[in-house]
Amino acid sequence: MALNDDPIRVLVVEDNQDDRELLLRQLRKAQMDSYVKFISDGREALDFLSGDDAADGKAGDSIIALFLDLKLPSMGGIELLRRIKKMPRYARLPVIVMTSSNDPFDLEECRRLNVHQYVEKPITFSSFSHAVANVFHSPGT
Repeated sequence: MALNDDPIRVLVVEDNQDDRELLLRQLRKAQMDSYVKFISDGREALDFLSGDDAADGKAGDSIIALFLDLKLPSMGGIELLRRIKKMPRYARLPVIVMTSSNDPFDLEECRRLNVHQYVEKPITFSSFSHAVANVFHSPGT
């Protein structure tokens, strides 16, 4: 989906309010905030992407990027990522992982699951800026 299509839809799965606000500021600066959906829980995010929370079953169909924390309530980010990458419509969805984890397992799983960017917390404006630029200005996005 091109950036000029109706409307830009970015899903942010993050339970930390400060990180949410920082990301929203960065998306606004890049003029990519026309539609941002915030979810703070892994299970709720899976339901949204599966269409389980919408009568028409298409709630997450226009999502063009996912910002994902790894440490989430009810379902962790790695498990959520495994499940959504099995869904054909999200197999190529750009994913930016935001985490305080430097666990080698998490890093390897993110590589294996084709995460586009891995941003370590504490998150800085610069690291978000770099991740957003790489995702939204790369070929095929």
